Amino acid sequence: MDQDEADKFVEQNRAVYNRIAPLFSDTRAELWEDLKPLGRYAKDGDRVLDLGCGNGRLNQLFAGVSVDYVGVDQSEELLVLARAAYPSGRYILADMRLVPLPDHEFDAVYCVAALHHLPTRANQIEALREMKRLAKPGAPLVVTNWNLLESDDAQARIRRGEWQKIGENDFIVPWKNSQGEILGERYYYGFTFVVLAALAAEAGLAVIEQYYSRKGQKTEAAEGPNMVSIFSA
Repeated sequence: MDQDEADKFVEQNRAVYNRIAPLFSDTRAELWEDLKPLGRYAKDGDRVLDLGCGNGRLNQLFAGVSVDYVGVDQSEELLVLARAAYPSGRYILADMRLVPLPDHEFDAVYCVAALHHLPTRANQIEALREMKRLAKPGAPLVVTNWNLLESDDAQARIRRGEWQKIGENDFIVPWKNSQGEILGERYYYGFTFVVLAALAAEAGLAVIEQYYSRKGQKTEAAEGPNMVSIFSA
């Protein structure tokens, strides 16, 4: 995929999330069980960056500590909802590959179910390098992605034609309303942990831990809908 096509998918995702923002936000009102164990990477007094923050729900993860939360997203409409729901945070409209913030500002960086929206290795490395730039040296980077290539559930959806495979690691996932009407189609990239580790290394990050997760518990690839990667800047 060339950069022009990749840029079209990024813009397509932005437009879709703007279109479906209220409906999407309703499905993301609460934290997934897979996210709850990840709060341990932020401590009292930390500056925390949430890349691809959506409606800002990750604020719930830090309810037990006092953090300086900054959320970044490319969807204007999701940021409207984030500001309304979690007004204590600071929110910035930006692409995760180019965030208008100073170097080494954050004690922890989170990127939840967002990196997989970037096509191509070059774009993914660019985003990871931006995370490293924004993080303090040695800070944790908590990155989650959908397990599209190895989970039984994802593979079944692909076989049934619910999700469309358009390249070796490229997928289109529709967003449907409660009546089953397709309101938009989103681009996803399917990672493996080997690929994520290689991307991290090229971005100058160290891999601390990687695992598949289901309902907050570590599990095998076939059973885990989510992939959790902990990197260090």
